[in-house]
Amino acid sequence: MNARELWVESYQGEVLGETLFGLLAGREKDADRRHQLEVLTLLERATKELAEPVFERHAFERGDTDATVIAAAKLADAVSGMTWEEFLTSFEPITTEFLAKYRQLVSLASDDTERSIAEAYVAHEEALAAFARRALGHEAGEPLQAILALPHVATALPA
Repeated sequence: MNARELWVESYQGEVLGETLFGLLAGREKDADRRHQLEVLTLLERATKELAEPVFERHAFERGDTDATVIAAAKLADAVSGMTWEEFLTSFEPITTEFLAKYRQLVSLASDDTERSIAEAYVAHEEALAAFARRALGHEAGEPLQAILALPHVATALPA
């Protein structure tokens, strides 16, 4: 897979995550879980937006966002039938897959700016994986801590 294809797939992955977490947050009755899903939505949106300069500089198309949003809505319907623990357990294979892609983006970066953005994508996916482990009780610490510590998330938080 070349850099353009990886950037498009990565961008669309963030679109999917933003849409999925946002839809789930809107359906969640538990206030703590809803808050966590709202922060995950913000994480995905802020991470997606980091890549905008890469797409603009290289004149890359962003992919089929409409199709991704439709797929995310279907996924939200499927996930709604899971327990919270099942949902969190589902993160591990997905974050592992995307970490490999984001690390490949780092290695394919054309300059320091692009490398920095790809490294932020890696950090975001590592924070997402840590969130799931912590929320499941498999790792010590507050679940949202690693996410809220990311600079691109901290600056996107409402004042």
